[in-house]
Amino acid sequence: MWTSPLSPSEAATLKVSASALRAHGNDLYWIEGRPELKGARVVVRWVLGHDPEIVSPPSLSLSSRVHEYGGGALCILEHDGPLIMGVRADDQAVVLCRPHHDSVEVLIEGHDEVAYGDLRPIEGTQFVLALREDRRSHRVQRSVVCIDSQRGEMTSVIEGRDFFAHPLVNSAGSVLAWTAWDHPSMPWDASELWCAPLELSSEGVVVGPHRHIAGERGRPASSPTFGDNDSILFVYEEKGAGQVAQWKSESGIEFLTSSEGEFGSPLWELGETEIVGSRGQIYAIEHRGGDARLVEISGDRAEATSCPGTAVASTVNVGSSVAWMSPTPTTLMSVGRFLPEAPLSHVIVALGPDIGLEEDEISLPREVSGMSRHADEIFGLLYEPNNKAFIGPVADAPPVIVFCHGGPTGQARAGFDPLVQSFTSRGFAVLAVNYSGSTGYGSSYRNRLNGAWGIRDVEDCVDLVKAVGEVGLVDPKRAGIRGSSAGGLTALLGLTTGAFMCGVSWYGVADLLTLAECTHDFESRYLDTLLGPLPESESLYRQRSPVTRASEMRGAVLILQGLDDPVVPPEQAYAMVEALQANDQEVELITFEGESHGFRRLETLVQALEAEISFFQRRLCQG
Repeated sequence: MWTSPLSPSEAATLKVSASALRAHGNDLYWIEGRPELKGARVVVRWVLGHDPEIVSPPSLSLSSRVHEYGGGALCILEHDGPLIMGVRADDQAVVLCRPHHDSVEVLIEGHDEVAYGDLRPIEGTQFVLALREDRRSHRVQRSVVCIDSQRGEMTSVIEGRDFFAHPLVNSAGSVLAWTAWDHPSMPWDASELWCAPLELSSEGVVVGPHRHIAGERGRPASSPTFGDNDSILFVYEEKGAGQVAQWKSESGIEFLTSSEGEFGSPLWELGETEIVGSRGQIYAIEHRGGDARLVEISGDRAEATSCPGTAVASTVNVGSSVAWMSPTPTTLMSVGRFLPEAPLSHVIVALGPDIGLEEDEISLPREVSGMSRHADEIFGLLYEPNNKAFIGPVADAPPVIVFCHGGPTGQARAGFDPLVQSFTSRGFAVLAVNYSGSTGYGSSYRNRLNGAWGIRDVEDCVDLVKAVGEVGLVDPKRAGIRGSSAGGLTALLGLTTGAFMCGVSWYGVADLLTLAECTHDFESRYLDTLLGPLPESESLYRQRSPVTRASEMRGAVLILQGLDDPVVPPEQAYAMVEALQANDQEVELITFEGESHGFRRLETLVQALEAEISFFQRRLCQG
């Protein structure tokens, strides 16, 4: 058990991010964000038998701005040894460098209004496929491009759709596959899987006639990868949940799973892989009950592997084995792999600093559920306090802080989170609610929020606190609520219900009309589904905006906002503060220079967490 609570500094240093898991031979590479590096995203390599090490130049930070959320800013080529290709964060230039070399070669010049992402090499060639986003005209232009890594030349391969993702070529270099969708749909609503014959030469690629394989509105197809004999493995919605399917040109589509869980994640970030197939084996990430586990598909069954992760985020073939990214019980992210000589054995390296946490000091999640006022089942993850010495007056049940995930098309997943542990180590319970609209429970659960954002999500948070409180696990009379981005809107509106004593918003949505007017193109029609199209639904946007509901809010509010946020601009925070002050509500605003949508710098995370912990302690634990 805890002898002292997890400090804000310790929690902040543990908030390490990782993405773009890639393999080169038997070695693994990825992009890692470490708070102590002031938000820089570096390339890390792990050679089996050695510790992971940073191999990118000190001056280089990689990050894509395609769709603003980016993703896939790294690939590894073979050219007289490993060659790193990446998207430079500050100007979106496509660059090359060697591991452990300081020099950086600019292959494609950067431009403020042009971004690249989802880099995917064509095996055995100097060519790399990428997504290109050009925002220099009134209508954003996106395309799949082919980049020649030796000559620095770029040609357009596919264009004419609003959005693309997952461009990849089979090992023979003869087939190209990709997904596409158009406004007003989001990818989890209507992504389509396409393929085309491909011809490769020293001059580049030539694409033949396009063939639609699967996917339409209400039945999306996503996450393609090539399996054996050039089959395409992908996630396809079947009976209300994403399942793993296989397409072969001679026989069509066959479903490989009929699982109670769900495969596929909402495509907020590009460049991650959720299915791998090689040598007759297929591995995929299955979502079930807040967990995301790596399974092996055998027959029509999804069998659990020995991978210990409960929140697996990505997977990749490496040599003759498989690797993955996932939290460990004591770290926010780790990389693991099966050992080729012993397939049931695995080895894991934890990312981030070792501060000496033991598993018995960690509050592990338990799935909880309850019935909503609409007679629908709702789910969440409860982290019980493991240090009651810090909650003030002795009580039978602890105060509870509700965590509202972002998206809102997203999910609270089981796994270590240093922010959660900061509260449980101080005697708080944390309830992460997978309210209506969350993924991982099938399309009908996700679609409950259509037209009801700001209502069903808020009601579900209130109802699940009540259900957990009725069985004595938390004290519903001492409840706070917090959320980030879209979860910030849910948290703020939660204060209109009388169920919460206080609330915290991390770069949260406050004004839906302003959001619709100024948000980036990827999400510009997202609200059509969550609320309704404009201008017909303008009055509804006002009714659901926290900024217009300030007079109904009860309880103190803390708002944390980055000043360089292109997704939820700081004007939203200023407007929310002004509205609360006009109604004599207690509100505090803390802003952070240089921070975008998602805080990354160590000093920012420490200051934000110190402020939030103090805020909840004053409101929920005294008197």
